[in-house]
Amino acid sequence: MDPVYTFYRIARFMWKHHISFLAFFLRGLMRVIFACDIPYKTQIGRGTVFPHHALGIVIHPDALIGSNCILEQNVTIGGRGGLTTLPQIGNNVLVGAGASIIGPVIIGDNVQIGAGAVVVHDIPDNCVVIGVPAQIIKKDGVKI
Repeated sequence: MDPVYTFYRIARFMWKHHISFLAFFLRGLMRVIFACDIPYKTQIGRGTVFPHHALGIVIHPDALIGSNCILEQNVTIGGRGGLTTLPQIGNNVLVGAGASIIGPVIIGDNVQIGAGAVVVHDIPDNCVVIGVPAQIIKKDGVKI
């Protein structure tokens, strides 16, 4: 099992059971050991993987991440100035290295987000997106 995900699950368990000081400590320990910020308040589905020990990943506490996702290094998932709604990421989503998902966006299931992409709009299921801002280049296996 991914050690970062294991740390996250333990910290989340502590937080849910009102042992906040240990959850906070584990979050800080993750920052030091893995150089990432994955809050225990964030909902992350089972089977999600953080290759390279989540190096440089920053996730907002109120973001939602589905099951069986892969978040490569230096990914940012967070808010956008003045907007209170945060990203919701579906299941089986691959987020490439250095990609950013910001603002009130919904990412569907089975989506691939290219390295360095900046996602600021909703992405439907079964798509491949690249670019700044991210544009759909393939949907349901068909190039657009």
